[in-house]
Amino acid sequence: MLQSIAQESTSSKALQTALLENRFCLYSQPIIPLTGQGGALIHQEILLRMVGHNGQIIPPNKFLPYAEQHGLMPAIDRWVVESFFNSIPNPCKCMACRARGEYCGCLNSLNLSGSSINDEEFLNFLEEAVASHLVPPQSLLFEITETVALSNIEKTREFICRLQKIGCQFALDDFGTGMASLAYLKELPLNFVKIDGIFIQDLATNPVSEAIVSAIVQIAQVKGTQTIAEYVENAAILERLKALGVCYAQGFYFGKPQPLSWFDTEVTISGQQQR
Repeated sequence: MLQSIAQESTSSKALQTALLENRFCLYSQPIIPLTGQGGALIHQEILLRMVGHNGQIIPPNKFLPYAEQHGLMPAIDRWVVESFFNSIPNPCKCMACRARGEYCGCLNSLNLSGSSINDEEFLNFLEEAVASHLVPPQSLLFEITETVALSNIEKTREFICRLQKIGCQFALDDFGTGMASLAYLKELPLNFVKIDGIFIQDLATNPVSEAIVSAIVQIAQVKGTQTIAEYVENAAILERLKALGVCYAQGFYFGKPQPLSWFDTEVTISGQQQR
């Protein structure tokens, strides 16, 4: 099995063949609101999986590093964007949104690679894709990592600003792991920061992690940037996040990634979906 996965997911030819044969699929994981009054909205992160020839689902860490190495990430990111738009069951209704002018507040988060951020053709493609679909651009949250921002901060800023002009939003993923994290928060026009899981997993037991998360939240609030905590795995962590004022939470405590489906977005503030 492991040898089969390696053969299908590491070579340029195998990855190109998977693209041609449409052997990828989208998963999603909920992002739960922690603050506010009364009903709130679940968001979702759109996640990529590869499908092997025998139908096995191959996780992203088994093929994305090789796709990056072989220069295939812009093509894969295009596949994700196009497949996401095509998966929407009613093109005039994005989850609870009825039309571009009636945006309800839901967010669909998609990850972008560094190769795509630095690709002018991909930026043009993305602008055209957003403009040609009825999905409200405000409902699209594109995630980039600190590593991407570090590679070319001016290019990253230009990419973010052009898409923000048409209504899209941006998040900096894995926030807090790099020495320049706070500089990025100051310099880039971010809508969200996703606090890295290394500070979340031991939040309930490690006062240093709690102090770091508290500082990130306070600075983000001054900047007008919302916060998302990754790797939320139990109720104790959730309670500390609420006490610290983190805006959203994501992790196995709320649900593991599942094949993409469209769901009701209204939830109670406790994070339990209303069914």
